[in-house]
Amino acid sequence: MGLFQQRPSSGWGTPEQITDPAYSTTAFLKGLTQVDGWQDMALTDAAQTVQVSAYPDAYAQWEQQATDLVGQHWNS
Repeated sequence: MGLFQQRPSSGWGTPEQITDPAYSTTAFLKGLTQVDGWQDMALTDAAQTVQVSAYPDAYAQWEQQATDLVGQHWNS
């Protein structure tokens, strides 16, 4: 349902909350920072640890696109 496969039944928030980009992003990042060693994990493993998807390898197909977007829009 939500932007990061978040569902109300999994405790991520209300339908209105999890379809809000700011809320969903904050919820995901909060969950990520609670994972020990997330900084050293493969991106797909870190995402799976937070999201607990039924399809854990699905994140891998988007990794390069996500990396490119971050590089284009958030370079310091």
